[in-house]
Amino acid sequence: MTLNAYFAWFKRDWAKAGFLISIFLFIFLFALIKNTDFALFLLLLQTPLYMIHETEEYIFPGGFGKFFNMDIMNFETEDKPLDENFIFYLNVILIWIILPVFGLLSIRNYQYGLWLPYFSFFAGVSHIGLGIKARKRYNPGLVVSLLLNIPVGTWAVLYLVEQGLLPNIFLNPHFFIGLGVNLALPVIGLVVYKKHLRTIAA
Repeated sequence: MTLNAYFAWFKRDWAKAGFLISIFLFIFLFALIKNTDFALFLLLLQTPLYMIHETEEYIFPGGFGKFFNMDIMNFETEDKPLDENFIFYLNVILIWIILPVFGLLSIRNYQYGLWLPYFSFFAGVSHIGLGIKARKRYNPGLVVSLLLNIPVGTWAVLYLVEQGLLPNIFLNPHFFIGLGVNLALPVIGLVVYKKHLRTIAA
């Protein structure tokens, strides 16, 4: 398989690959990290948790791009302005690169990764907000948000506060970093939206 062919496969099936990688990471973390460094375990756990979140968004049942374009942005097209390229690059850069890098940096110093549970929590809450805006009981990613992202993110934050790694739940920079990364996503979406409108007008 050539490099171009591999990239084409990865671009098409990245979410499926992420699901398999998440299973491996869960096994690795529970087997080797959980009983040796529980705080680090909770920080590293956010990456495979979010890969499961992506599985619901883009594989089973999937359709988050369509939901966002049609039910949130009120476009008639399923694949614009959030298209395959935008979804691929945003998720790979944020979830496959940024989250693991800061998780691994936490091995050196917990401070690098203390924002990760907040990010997971707010990402889950955002799906509740999207459902309210769209006036729909379900949107792709909501179930994992309710069952994993929000409760595990909350549990992780409470544990880190209990261990003295966070001064309190709200008044710390990691809270605002996790919130800020989530707030940056709709800003990026707005930029894509305006670009799409200019394309239509042209």
